[in-house]
This record gives sequence, C-alpha cells and structure tokens, in this order.
Amino acid sequence: MTYHILIITSAYLTQYMKDTLGTPPEHVEFRFVEYKKFTDLKDIYQKNENWADGILTTGIVVQTVLERAIDTPLKPILSLDTDNESFYRIPLTLLIENRFLDPERIIFDVFINVEPRASVLSLLGNKSIMDTFPDFSNWLSMATLDELYDIEDATLEHIQRLWSQNKIDLVICRYSSLVPRLKELNIPCVFANGTDAYVRDTLQHLLAMIKIEKITAHAPAVISIIPRETKDQLWTDRLDISLQKAVMDFAHKNDLDFILQRKREKLLIITEKAVISYITSDFKQNHLATYLNEYIDFNLNISYGIGNTLEEAIANAQNAFAASGISGDSFLVDEDLQLIGPLSATERTYSSNIITSHMQELAKKASLSTMTMHRLSRLLILLGRREITSADLAENFHISLRGANRILQKLEDSGIAKASFQKSSHMRGRPTKIYSIDLD
Repeated sequence: MTYHILIITSAYLTQYMKDTLGTPPEHVEFRFVEYKKFTDLKDIYQKNENWADGILTTGIVVQTVLERAIDTPLKPILSLDTDNESFYRIPLTLLIENRFLDPERIIFDVFINVEPRASVLSLLGNKSIMDTFPDFSNWLSMATLDELYDIEDATLEHIQRLWSQNKIDLVICRYSSLVPRLKELNIPCVFANGTDAYVRDTLQHLLAMIKIEKITAHAPAVISIIPRETKDQLWTDRLDISLQKAVMDFAHKNDLDFILQRKREKLLIITEKAVISYITSDFKQNHLATYLNEYIDFNLNISYGIGNTLEEAIANAQNAFAASGISGDSFLVDEDLQLIGPLSATERTYSSNIITSHMQELAKKASLSTMTMHRLSRLLILLGRREITSADLAENFHISLRGANRILQKLEDSGIAKASFQKSSHMRGRPTKIYSIDLD
C-alpha cells in the first residue's frame, strides 16, 4: 500500500520542504502544492482530497483555516511549526552573531496579534515564549475564518507601522508568505524554521496517524435508539416493529451492514466505525434520525458509540446518551472518549474529552461523577455563559429541582461555584439564586 501525503506550502518554503524531506520513505508518495493566500487553501484541499491519505502543512494557521473552511472532518493532518528549541535558538544565534542587535527591536510576527510589541526582549524576559503560546492558541481557537484570511495582511501593516516609526530592526517570521513581501519593503527578516529532525519526526507522526485511521475504520460501533416516552406518548410493540423495519430499510437503501439487538427499553444497532462515519457525514449530521422521523411518529433518542471492543462501543453509546440529556440532541463518543455533537444540521458540532485529569480532579473535589462534571461543562458551552440557576440545570439535565440544588450546593461547597442573588421581576417574588461556575 502506498500512502499519499499532500504537502501544502507557500512558494517561499517549497524548496526548503523538498530538501528537508528528501526522498520519500518506501511506499510513501509526496505531492507539493503551493498556496499564495490563505483563501486558496479550501480549493487546494478539495482538488486533492481523493488522492491524499494525509496532509502536512507548513503552519498551524494553515491547518486551522482548513479545519474552519472544510465542512467535513479532514484527512489526518499535522502542521510544521517552529519547535520550542528553535524559538529560543534563532534569536539567541542572531544576537551572538551580531552584538549590535537590540533584542527589544527584534520582533516575532506570529505573536503580534496577542502581544503588540512581541519583541525578543519582552518574550524572553518579561513574558516567556512558552507563556505566550497559550495566548496565541486561544486567539487561534476564537478567530473567525475572515480574521484568519486577513492575518498576514494585518500583521504586515503592523510591522510596516513599527518600521516607519523606527521601532524595530528585524522580524523573525513564521508567516512564510511575509518573507518575500518584507524583503520587497527592505525590512530585514529571517524565517523561523524548525530543525530538520523535527520536520522528519512530524512526517513519521503523520504516517502513524494515517495507519491508525485505516486500522480503526473497522472498529466496533453501536447505535442506541431509545424511545422518549411521555405521559401522552407510550411506546408499543407495534411501534417497536415499525422501528426495526424502518432501520433495516435504511440499511438496505444505503447498502449498510446492521445487526439489530433488542435490549429492554432500547434498540441497539451493531456495526463498525466506517459505517457510522458514513451515515453521520463524518460525525457532523444525523441522517438516520432524519430518515426515522419520516416513518416513526415518536420522539427517539439516537446515540452513537465507537470502541476498541464491542463492550466499549456499547458503554460509549450510553455515555453519548447521558450527554444528550443536556439538549435532547444526538451525540457520539468515540474510542478515544471524545464526545462529539450535537449531530445536527443547524448547530455547530463540538468535540471534547469526557475524561480528563482536570475533570476528574474537579469531580473528586465536588464529590460528583466525572460524567456529571462533563455534562455541566457541555451545558455551559451550549448556553454560552457561566451563570446558571437550579431551574437551568433541572431543565437541561432532566432532573428535579431538588436534584439540581443538590448538585449546585456541592459545587458551591467545593468552591467551583459562587452564588449570588438576583431580584425577581415580581414585587413579592423571592430573589433567584444564580451560580457562577468556574471549571478552569
């Protein structure tokens, strides 16, 4: 089997990438494609998507643009950034080679948007480069696609302004496309490339990701369908037969392999990861729910689980169902315990890890389960705020007010939540207790 690696690079870095990567390893083929502007990236990806098994880009911004611009999950992708060693080595080498350089007048282009001075002195002295990485990563996660498209032009304008004000002598660049533009303006600059070993290690990491993806395509997967009964709607044997028939019709029309298992209050569909990837448009949509809603006049909760074993897949489908209590939407938990969802045509899909060491610590501190803490974290994301009331929690968790108050009290006792009061809009109403949740 030959692995096809698409290498997306600026014109400035093409020859450097070819020289550094050298002859492709056995059973690996490279294709180098240049972009002029970040707006070119979507078209480049789509034209090469069917050929490529994995993508190697020359910067994290390039990767982020692709992740935002492409509606479906990308092929395995890694970006070549400047490794930590090089971020320190490059400015120190420059200062050793030229003792007349002033570290306060040397700037990093990539950090200008989060640290306007972004000088070597400020980043190595007052605020270290390692402290600035989280600021840059946070900006990258929050930036809109238009902001990402414009970042090189905006950075160039800022550099020109500093140069015209005689505030800088040299620019250390990570935006490779800026290097020729700065040279045209006679602004001294160098490119902060990583070490050759770092580039080759990144390629090996990408190849490992591709191999793992191909292996896990056949990982066991489970779809759990649970009727949501109400006082006015009760599940019947007739509806159960209709559901099973509709599921098998869906499988037949899409040429899918489904094995059905009836488990008390739910129907389990046993299949594999590749099938779930197909019927959810790579974990973005819920086409099965759309189909079943046309044939079954009943509210159904559809959850997806993928695991390394069938038992893990079933357990992950149950975890996905627990998460759906927040909104009633469908979620998926994969073999890495990533919670993905909601799977919806109208809402943005989020991905987060169910079990992290930080979430475990918070759960232990509050004497609550990790799943409860994770569901709370998801709720805050969906609500778009950190302040909630017991009514918010009860409604979204589908629990009683007493149960919601018990959870919030534990959060307050542990210091994770702080309570305040807001006067009721009614003259005689009791003030509403509002909890500000801090999960950081």
